[in-house]
Amino acid sequence: MPRLSARLALAQETSAYSRVDPPCRYFGSCGGCSLQDLRYEDQLALKRQRLERLFSELDQPIPPIAIEGLDDPWRYRNRAEFTFGWQEDRLALGYHAAGSFSRIVDLEDCHLLPQAAMRVVREVHHLARESGLPPYHPKTHQGFFRFLLIRYSQMTGQVMLCVITTGGHREIIEALAHSVASRHPAVVGVSWGVSERLADVALPDSVSVVYGTDVLEDQIGPFRLQIKARSFLQPTNQLADRLYTALGEALASASAGVAWDLYCGLGLVTLYLSRTMRKVYGIDSEAEYVESARRHAQLNGVTNVEFRAGRVEEVLRDRRFWLEEAKPDVIVVDPPRAGLHAEALSGLLAARPKVLAYVSCNPQSLVRDLRELLRSFPRYRLRHVQAFDLFPQTNHMEALSVLDRVG
Repeated sequence: MPRLSARLALAQETSAYSRVDPPCRYFGSCGGCSLQDLRYEDQLALKRQRLERLFSELDQPIPPIAIEGLDDPWRYRNRAEFTFGWQEDRLALGYHAAGSFSRIVDLEDCHLLPQAAMRVVREVHHLARESGLPPYHPKTHQGFFRFLLIRYSQMTGQVMLCVITTGGHREIIEALAHSVASRHPAVVGVSWGVSERLADVALPDSVSVVYGTDVLEDQIGPFRLQIKARSFLQPTNQLADRLYTALGEALASASAGVAWDLYCGLGLVTLYLSRTMRKVYGIDSEAEYVESARRHAQLNGVTNVEFRAGRVEEVLRDRRFWLEEAKPDVIVVDPPRAGLHAEALSGLLAARPKVLAYVSCNPQSLVRDLRELLRSFPRYRLRHVQAFDLFPQTNHMEALSVLDRVG
């Protein structure tokens, strides 16, 4: 019922816009896209209006909100996660059906992925069926094939895969990997992830390389990257560069100071900040991400950065660090969808940066956290809000907010 209500609410919200024929024959049944039947300029207008409504809840003057879209809103994704399942007693590979956690829509094509990547997906689909092994069923917890992760380098056109299954049958996965690579030279690496988790999530308990490499080279803006199949990266390189460039420009008033990049992930924001800041500290709870961030700094010859592994809340509690060693002029936060932990919120206020930037893929949690920040420390003023449509054809977007400390 909640999902049906959400679909009715979306239909009502978009009723003012004229409809177009969606190019994807799965639109409406597949849960991957929700806005394909709107012109792209109307999608952007809709998302901007949503953001304006949310920000109007804050007890502060709101600066004009602009939204930046993609030059081409199709075939833009550099990564996708497909799920194996059943469809009419046959192995299916695709996305979850709209409004369903258990039903999979068997896809021949996805208009969000480059054609070269989709050819590889179809090959894996064919080989998985030929193997005779069944897909995993999330209700019975029986079956073998669970997920396919694919990453596409927008710099090189190369492809990397991670096939996630339950345990056993390594020879099947090795044969599949070599068959895919022999027929598609763009495939430079295939990893095998094993998951016995009951939860229907693409988080393998172990990962091993069965063909080639587990690192894909790509580039965003001026920075070269080495990405693994499960690494987090914005879905389109072009607009990620525009987002992080806009972030740097919005922080120009505090340039040549000390910046913190909290939830730094692979360190990409840290690298962008390094171009104008004297010193940047990147902090993330995942030690693997911190190691990747250090490699990226070395790969790009960036020396005015330092990365630390640790929970953001714990780092913010370490007052010796931010009072004596690294007092921040700028703090950038890009937290998970759920937003900031309560301890992190209070720690940000205690650190009292001159400028605070918040990047978010969830406008609801963004506005909730900003409301608490502004209520607890009214000397901050909201100076800049901008949206970036990193997810055309869907309800999602990325938002950037910048607050200045006054006095």
